[in-house]
Amino acid sequence: MKKKYRLLKKKEFETVFNNRSRIKTQNLIFYYVANITSLTKLKNIKIGVIIPKKKWKRAVDRNYLKRVIWSLNSSYQLDKFPKTLSIFLFTNFFHSNYKGRKVNFQELKKEIEKIYSIFLSRCS
Repeated sequence: MKKKYRLLKKKEFETVFNNRSRIKTQNLIFYYVANITSLTKLKNIKIGVIIPKKKWKRAVDRNYLKRVIWSLNSSYQLDKFPKTLSIFLFTNFFHSNYKGRKVNFQELKKEIEKIYSIFLSRCS
């Protein structure tokens, strides 16, 4: 995924957590912020990924899961999405499905599609 779509700054993450709306699925929580005056400067949607260090101790595993999310997100035309700040957060349940670095990509992709369809219906 291109860098212009990534949430990188601490201030952006804080903005999302202070003014968030959420969409929750079995394995993911999607936080997003819409309708903030500071968002008028945004040119694109910005997405961040958070993997809890409490559940995934090894940085290798956390980075692997982030790469999986970024690769699944790259298949969407994010230019057409509303200009918002948003974050994917893995929940505890996903940890039980993640054994031996095997991720069910189809299940994860379905959840992301479900989140995006709900998100687009709420923002339009």
